[in-house]
Order: sequence, then C-alpha cells, then structure tokens
Amino acid sequence: MSLRTKIFIALLVVVTCNSASASYDANMSGEIEGFYVYAEGDYVFFRLKNQPGSHFGCDPTYFVIPETVSADRRKALLARLSLAYAMQEVVNIGYAANGDCAAGYIRVYRVG
Repeated sequence: MSLRTKIFIALLVVVTCNSASASYDANMSGEIEGFYVYAEGDYVFFRLKNQPGSHFGCDPTYFVIPETVSADRRKALLARLSLAYAMQEVVNIGYAANGDCAAGYIRVYRVG
C-alpha cells in the first residue's frame, strides 16, 4: 500500500470516527433528600438520601439537571422530583457514571 493511500485511510478514520464522550450509562434508585433551584442559573440540583459518596470525574454532592435540557423538560423533571419528594417516593435516576459532569456535579438524564 502506498504512503498516499495510508495517509488517506488515516485521515478518513480520524474524520469519520465519533469522539468519545460519557453519557447516560448508570441508574440509581433512592428517596429524594432535597432539591434546589437558584435564580442565577437554569440548573436543578438534588440529592438522594443514599447519594453516592464518590464519582469518576464529578463532585458527588449533587445530581444536576443541566441548563442544556429544554425549559419544558426541566419543568417536567422538577415536577417529578417535587412529587417524589412530597410523597417520600423512591425514584430511579439515569445518570452519567463516567464523567460528563454538569456544573461540576453528576449529570442526570432521566428521573423515573
């Protein structure tokens, strides 16, 4: 194989490969200890009573629904958190276990 062909193949691989990034890859169930919203940003922070004590890459103090989630979806997730908190109900959280932080905390993808 010629050098030109090798370079073309290498460039093709680099251009067409998706970048690796963390995403929704874990679930955890627990009762909501508290949830917090602030006027300074569009994040929704919350804690479970059995909040993880460690996390790969993020501060485990809070789970966070980031501002990149549409306002309507954030409102729906906040409503689900509010109801679960009021009813002392266990919820299932889908989150990023391997990095992919939001505001430095554990990024949430699902509240069920």
